[in-house]
Amino acid sequence: MSLAERWFPGPLKELSEDECFELLAAASVGRVGYTDPDGPVILPVNYTVDNRTVLFRTAPQNSLALHVRSGPAAFEVDEADDYTQSGWSVLVRGSASFLDSEDLPADPDDRPSPWAEGTRSLVVRITPRVVTGRRLLPR
Repeated sequence: MSLAERWFPGPLKELSEDECFELLAAASVGRVGYTDPDGPVILPVNYTVDNRTVLFRTAPQNSLALHVRSGPAAFEVDEADDYTQSGWSVLVRGSASFLDSEDLPADPDDRPSPWAEGTRSLVVRITPRVVTGRRLLPR
């Protein structure tokens, strides 16, 4: 890295909510954040976007299901390019709720589908209260 590169880092741009949802819809893996008695926890999940909310599946008896039950949750997605030192991130903060089967998207292709094996029959919806995003542009 040259002296000029260290002095003139890439510009940081705030993203609109619409841009944030475009980026959310283009990815399939994100991270859910919640707090348990030991502090913050962040776990990767496969997800989909449905009517400007985030849907993911989990097992009904695991720690994630226990701690997001009708409570606050955060969801984050990002992409980074080490070579250009650029990327973006989107943060969704809101409340989590469990969905009944009649609340799922009608098209099965629009429903979240976990990559990991095991039964993940519980669908969680994060309804945003605040959606923010940033893009770090290449130099």
